[in-house]
Amino acid sequence: MQLNTDDINRFIGRFSLGRDSNPLNVTGSPHFLRIKIPGGLLDTKQFRRIAELARGYSRGQAEITNRQDIQLHWIDAKDALDIFSIMDEMGFTTDMCGQGFSGARYGDARNIVCCPVSGIDRNELLNGAALLKKLSDFFIGNPDFQDMPRKFKFSISGCGCDCTRAVINDLAFVAVKKNEEIGYTLLAGGGIGASLPGPQLAKPIYVFIKPEDAFTTAVAIIEIHRDYSSRESKSKARFKWLLHTWGLKKFLNTLEEKVGKRPEKYEGAAFIKNGEHEGVQSQKQKGYDYINVPLIGGTFTSDEMISLANLADEYGNGKLRLTPTQNLIIPYVEKKDTLLRRLEENGFQMRGSKLRWTSMGCASDFCGKTKTPHAKDLTKKIVDGLEKQFNIKWLNEAEFRIYISGCPNNCCANLIAEIGLAGKLAKVNGDPKQTYTLLLGGGFGTKLSLGRRVEVDVPAEKISSRIKSLLMNYFKEKEASETLREFCNRCTQEDLKHFLTLPGD
Repeated sequence: MQLNTDDINRFIGRFSLGRDSNPLNVTGSPHFLRIKIPGGLLDTKQFRRIAELARGYSRGQAEITNRQDIQLHWIDAKDALDIFSIMDEMGFTTDMCGQGFSGARYGDARNIVCCPVSGIDRNELLNGAALLKKLSDFFIGNPDFQDMPRKFKFSISGCGCDCTRAVINDLAFVAVKKNEEIGYTLLAGGGIGASLPGPQLAKPIYVFIKPEDAFTTAVAIIEIHRDYSSRESKSKARFKWLLHTWGLKKFLNTLEEKVGKRPEKYEGAAFIKNGEHEGVQSQKQKGYDYINVPLIGGTFTSDEMISLANLADEYGNGKLRLTPTQNLIIPYVEKKDTLLRRLEENGFQMRGSKLRWTSMGCASDFCGKTKTPHAKDLTKKIVDGLEKQFNIKWLNEAEFRIYISGCPNNCCANLIAEIGLAGKLAKVNGDPKQTYTLLLGGGFGTKLSLGRRVEVDVPAEKISSRIKSLLMNYFKEKEASETLREFCNRCTQEDLKHFLTLPGD
C-alpha cells in the first residue's frame, strides 16, 4: 500500500508500536501492536478483519489483554503503516507506548475498561457505555493529553460488582444508588506496579457524581494529573503519587476549582456483590442470554476468531464483547444450548470451574522477562490440574482467582488475587531459571486485600504441587462457608508456608 505524507500525518498521535525485542525474548517478535477497543465492544466484521491482520502479520495469533484490547505480536516495523491504515478504516487506534523514553512524559489515556455486559446485565444500576464512548472519543488522538507525566487508566462499571478491577485504576467510576438517585461514586489513585509509592489500591473519594456531570469530572481529574503530577522521574509520575503527596482534601479542593462546584457526598459501599459475569447468564432483554467464552490467558488463533465471529452471527446479533479477564462474550443468544454445543465442537471448553473464567496470565514471554513455562501456559496448566484433582463444586465455593505475572512488574495484578504469582529469573548453576513468588489472600470486590508474600523463588515446576497442597489443606482445615481468601487471611504466615508443601516434596 502506497501512503503519502497526509496519510502518515493522520496516524501521528493515534498509533504506535510497542517493543517486544529483548535478549531473552525467544519468540522472535520485534514489536507488538495493541489494538485499542474501548470497553471491549466490537462487531463481528471488525473481529474478522483483526483476525486477518493476525493471519497476515502476527503468525495467525492474537490475545485479549486485561484492559479489553487485542494485542498482536511479531509485527515488523516496515508493515506498520499498512496495518495502521487498515485499523483506521475499522475505526480503531492503538495505545501509545512510551517505552523508548526514559523521562516522565508521553503518557496517554489508556483504553477505558468498562463492564463487559453494560446495557444487558439484568441487575445493572447504570449503563456506562455512553460515558465510555464520550470519554474515548474525546481522549483518542487529543494532543492536549498525549504528553502527560505517565499513562492514565480509567474504568467504568454499573453492575454493582468490581468486574473491571476498579481498585487498580487511576480513576474508576462505579455506579451506586444514593437514596433513590443513581449516579457514580469515584475511586482514585490505584496502581499496583512498582512506581512510587508502591502498590496502592484505589481509594474511595466519597463523592456522588450525577451521570450528566461524569464526563466533565473525568476530564477535570485527568487535567489535574497532566498539570500537577510529578515529571521528576517515571517512578513518581503516576497519579497515585500525586494523591499520596497531596492528600484527599487538596485533591478535592482542586477538583472543585476546576468543575466550579463541590461534588455531593457519598459514604456508602462502592460494590454490593462479587462476580465477573462468567458462564451463561440471562440478559435484561427478555428471551436472550449472553455466553461468556473462557479463553484462559486470552489467546486464540485467527481461525478460532473467525469461528467465534461466525457463531456470533448465527446465534447472536453480530456483536462481541471482550472482558477484563481475557475472555469473550457473545450476547443476544436465543438458543443457548445449541450454541454451547457448537462452541464445544469448535474446541472451546465451556464446562469446568469458575477458574476458567477468572484466572489470568500475562504475556511475559514476549517482553523477554521469563523463561518457560510462561505465565499463560502455567495458568492453563494449573487450572486443568486443579479441575482433575478436586470437585468442581468445591473449587467454585472456595471463590478464588489465580493471577500470574511472569516478572515483578505485576502486569497481571497478582497482588489482588487470592492466589497470585510473581515471576522472577533466578540464577541456578549460572543459568537463568524461572521462579515465582507466591502471594496469598489478595482480593477485590466487596472486601479488599493485598496478597501476602508467603514463599519466594519457587521453581516453576513446583508451583502446581504447591497450589494443590494449599487447597488440600484448605478443604481439610477451613471453617464452614469460609472462602480461600478468608482462610488465607486467618492463617499465619508460617501456617500458610506449611500448607504449601506436600509430604515428601
